[in-house]
This record gives sequence, C-alpha cells and structure tokens, in this order.
Amino acid sequence: MKVVRTSEMPWADATSRGDFRQRRKGLGGQRLSCGLWELPPGKRSFPLHVHHVTEEALFVVSGRGKVRTPEGLAEIGPGDFVSFPAGGPAHQLLNDGAEPLVYLGMAAVSGADVVEYPESGKVACAVGTWPDVKRFVFRKDAQVDYFDGEPGAGPG
Repeated sequence: MKVVRTSEMPWADATSRGDFRQRRKGLGGQRLSCGLWELPPGKRSFPLHVHHVTEEALFVVSGRGKVRTPEGLAEIGPGDFVSFPAGGPAHQLLNDGAEPLVYLGMAAVSGADVVEYPESGKVACAVGTWPDVKRFVFRKDAQVDYFDGEPGAGPG
C-alpha cells in the first residue's frame, strides 16, 4: 500500500507555454497513473487531443472550467467526473473562471499509446511509463512508405 499526502507535496510545473500552463502533483501508479493538476485562470490544459489506446478521466476537486470537444463546450465544477474513452472524442480543458481549476487526472496506462492532435495535424507515439517515456511526434502528412529507405526493398 502507498499513502501519498498531497498536502505535504509541492506543486511542480508540468506545462508552461503560451496559453498552456499547469502545475502537477504526481501521485504515482503504473497501470493507473494519477496526478493532482492545477489549471490557472485563463489557461488551457493541453492541445486538443485524442488518445487511441489510453483511457483518461478526471474528477474536479475545486474551481470551475470547461471541457472542449469537437461537439462544443461542457461546464465542469466541484464533484464532477468526466471520462474520455480511448479513441475519442478529442478533448481539452479550459479555465475561463477566476480561480484555479484543481482536478484529479487519471489514465489507464498500457505502456504504449498513439495520440492524435486534430487542430495541428500531429500524431504522437509513446512507449514506456512516466518518467521513462519515449515519445515521437510527427505531422500526419509527413508519412513515408513502409519500405522507404530499406536496403533491398527496391521500387514499389
């Protein structure tokens, strides 16, 4: 058994780039990864994305915000639970309120994932578990043929 006392843990910067900013308290877990996240007013969590392997969920502890999907915006607040099944829809958190949005983020991690970013046309492939994750990010339109560059493959 592992007991984590979040009141004794410092916040660590997790994302900080332009409109994207969050702090995190990593709670651990291997197959069920958990973290306490703080999204400041006026900021977004991550780019709009969809995990094709990993299921995600969040539970709002305090503050108010919105979940953005291709279908629109849904308001969330204390006590709300939101789940994001693998395969869609794409999602993103926004804090348009006056106080930080604090939420417990959970992910069912299998050690590999494919993440699609529909607004920027990127795909990320990841293997491993935090903090030893290898991530490869590329543009969807930069695909090459499966045999491209392989010795002895010859022309298609």
